[in-house]
Amino acid sequence: MEKEDKDILQKIRSSRACIRDGYRMFTERFRRIFRHTWKWAIGFAVLSAVASALPVLVSPTLTLAGLLIEVVAVVVFLWLANRQLYKRGFFEATQKVGFKAWMRHLGMLLLIMIVCLVIISILILFTSLPSVIMMAANWESQMGVINGDPQGMPDYVMWLSIGAFLIAGFLRAYVWLTVLCPLYLAKVSIALQEKEREEFNQKSITKNNEEKAIVYRS
Repeated sequence: MEKEDKDILQKIRSSRACIRDGYRMFTERFRRIFRHTWKWAIGFAVLSAVASALPVLVSPTLTLAGLLIEVVAVVVFLWLANRQLYKRGFFEATQKVGFKAWMRHLGMLLLIMIVCLVIISILILFTSLPSVIMMAANWESQMGVINGDPQGMPDYVMWLSIGAFLIAGFLRAYVWLTVLCPLYLAKVSIALQEKEREEFNQKSITKNNEEKAIVYRS
């Protein structure tokens, strides 16, 4: 069964097929992905909650700092999760792809990234709704205090907000993870295309050398 799965994965795909098969791979094997990455997802959720809480519960002037923490958290989380999935054998090691090879397939990679980011943006919009509601409620309360109105938000709302930020952050972790499978299949496809390209060039060189040898002998 594992050999059949490996044979299915190790094939050349178009950008559309990488996206379609990548998301199918993510949904069908989500339990394995979750088992290997849940610890990193909790860490991401904590950092994401901190990033959301800074401008909402501390001061609106910390919005930029919160955004920076969120970006760093996404990059680090994806790197750690990708490494963990390779380490656990979820992703099979492929032939090394050089910088020039990536550049030759830049259009394919950009198309996959754009489509994946659109899908991620839509999913994040839905998974972050509770967090957004709590943000709006806290900001309304803070604006009321600034304008001289008594604070109408009970004390437990702060902890409720933190809980909402943590849950939303954990969900966003797995939304971001959806990008790894399409990119992995793209890498496999590029590696296979480059391998075929090298073999074709090698055959062409061998054939030319043989033709030159025949001409020299004649």
